[in-house]
Amino acid sequence: MLKKSLAAVIAVLFAFPALAMDSDGDGLVSAAEFEAAMPDAPSGTFEQLDVDGDGALNSAEVAAGRDAGIIPA
Repeated sequence: MLKKSLAAVIAVLFAFPALAMDSDGDGLVSAAEFEAAMPDAPSGTFEQLDVDGDGALNSAEVAAGRDAGIIPA
């Protein structure tokens, strides 16, 4: 049972990469969470991904970054 649950959690994290970076579970990735998850990202990457300029990345912005090759898949 534990193996199935763990597999389901891992599948969700890969399906929704924003969740993997969202350490506080609020559904958004803050600049601090992004930096913690991607410390080697070039300066300005977070701002480039934050298309709506609200200071947080939503799942669509993370997916767009992944599709563009900015965030590793």
